[in-house]
Amino acid sequence: MQGPAAAGAIPMEALTPTPAPSATTPAPAASSVAPQPTQPPSPAPSPPTTAAPAASPSAVPPTNTGAPTAAPTPAVTATPAPETTAPAAVAEAAFTVPGPIGVEHQRLGGDTGAAGPATAEQKCGLVNGGCLQVFANGTIAWSQATGAHLVAGDIEAAWVKYSGVDGYLAYPTGNVSCVGTTALCRQAFQRGRLHAVPERGTFPVWGGINASYEALGGQSGYLGYPVEAETCGQPAGTCVQHFQRGLIYYGPAGTWQIWGAIGAAYDSLGGASGYLGYPTAAEQCGLPSGACVQTFQRGSMYYAPGVGTVPVWGAINAKYAGLGAHSSYLGYPSATEKCGLRGGGCSQEFQRGRIYYAVGAGTQAVWGGLGHFYTARKAQDGALGYPVSAEACNSGGFCSQSFQFGVLEWIPGKGVRYRISAAAYCPGLNSGAVKYNTNGASRVTFSIAEEYGATRVNFITCVRQPDGSYVKEWGALGSAGESGFAGPGVATGPTWQKYSPTGSFTVTEAFGLGDPGTALAYRTLNPYSRWGGQLNNNYNKYFESSADVFPDENMWYFATRPSRDYRQGVVINYNRPPDAPITMNAGFAIFLHGNNVPTWGCISLNDGDLLQYLRTAHPGDRFVMGVAYDIFN
Repeated sequence: MQGPAAAGAIPMEALTPTPAPSATTPAPAASSVAPQPTQPPSPAPSPPTTAAPAASPSAVPPTNTGAPTAAPTPAVTATPAPETTAPAAVAEAAFTVPGPIGVEHQRLGGDTGAAGPATAEQKCGLVNGGCLQVFANGTIAWSQATGAHLVAGDIEAAWVKYSGVDGYLAYPTGNVSCVGTTALCRQAFQRGRLHAVPERGTFPVWGGINASYEALGGQSGYLGYPVEAETCGQPAGTCVQHFQRGLIYYGPAGTWQIWGAIGAAYDSLGGASGYLGYPTAAEQCGLPSGACVQTFQRGSMYYAPGVGTVPVWGAINAKYAGLGAHSSYLGYPSATEKCGLRGGGCSQEFQRGRIYYAVGAGTQAVWGGLGHFYTARKAQDGALGYPVSAEACNSGGFCSQSFQFGVLEWIPGKGVRYRISAAAYCPGLNSGAVKYNTNGASRVTFSIAEEYGATRVNFITCVRQPDGSYVKEWGALGSAGESGFAGPGVATGPTWQKYSPTGSFTVTEAFGLGDPGTALAYRTLNPYSRWGGQLNNNYNKYFESSADVFPDENMWYFATRPSRDYRQGVVINYNRPPDAPITMNAGFAIFLHGNNVPTWGCISLNDGDLLQYLRTAHPGDRFVMGVAYDIFN
């Protein structure tokens, strides 16, 4: 820096930043997201100020229309500097210094002062009737409106670069002022200021951005000194300028500052070129828990102590705002939005809940007791899928919420009741929501009751596609044991306890009075066909005998009696190979058979449904049975 710090320099006040608006600590790294289609100290004053991120400093201020200040940020074409220097061979004493410029020259010490001797004739008749004269150490420019002032050193070089009195800055309105041992200097002109920043450069601040900057304290404010020139041509016609501790945007929604933790996070997300777009209001601090928020074109950015700096945008932001934003039960956002979830959905975590978005499901919040239960059950990856309605409660404290494949209910004094629809079964295989292993079977059949003690079951067969996913093949209604299902890992015990087992089992063989055309190994029954229930070597196996001893089952009797239970049947490999070794008294004779009424532990179907199962089943197919609560996550 040369010139300005000499005679005629006017000292500035010490550059002590005012309190930061949101935070002094750096903003947390923002995760990469795909939107649909949110430490410094305490708050600083927030006069009207906005913007868009700059790609690179612009040496030429472009045109802006509609700026909210008296001075817009117009486009200016750089032109060569006026002929202000004289050949070195011309004697300095040959040039006179008349008029107001001469008065200022003498005030600065004359030829031995800050300006030095004149090196060219004084030129008058310039724009707005002004005059200027070039000296060894700078240029003195005068107009009736501004008076005479010296422009020197790096500030002079920048002023000439921006076309001097013919440029947007026009005439100087004051002398250069510097501060500190680093000679941080600035000078005011008719439409802005030039700031000389050591080791960075000399930058103009003008138009709407300058008005906002000066209202915030200029170099002495929290923003500090500029670190680049204003850059325009941003999205939606915005302009941006970065400063030591933040940035100012000019755009369709006004001129706004962005700083602190919110400014750092906003910049990391691409500024106005990112999904948030340009700011639409100043940062607002003093929220509960010392938080701050700033709104943007397509969302908001929040800073909260102990939580961090997080954007909220798109459909999730619309739902969040509709619920009352940070004043709602959800509180502040605690993590960035995550997309690419099941079915292309998105979710965002807040202090006391989550908001989910998915095509076909909409955008809904899940919170409280139902929210905790939903999250523990793998949330959108569980059997319920995405929420499709808001939680609704009555005066008695009963609450319910609907999901793609079921309902969660909060029952006072009892907790959460969990019900899913049959439409959830095959998608549950695809999302990993089935608790039991099905070993990639070509077909998986579910026999599911809603609760313990219930005997009615949904019977759904899912078939595996070439890509490994499962789709529903067909379905029916059936019956389980008269006592309902035993819990996971609980043996059904003797048949007279009338429990059906819970778990995933293979099917490998069938039986009946005649093969209906099944791929399973088929056994045709005869009058000696028995299934072992006595605790001996025949336990839970087929054998033949003329004796009829309880608890062995006379399969011929059940096949030929009027109800025709065993006219056709399939062996479910519970408590027997190939799924497990036989354990005495753990349960036997678990079949899929006809006569659709509650059984002593088997699963029963109507005859037509049973025949369809037999004709589509293959060895190794799986049979998953139990209460929905303990079958699905």
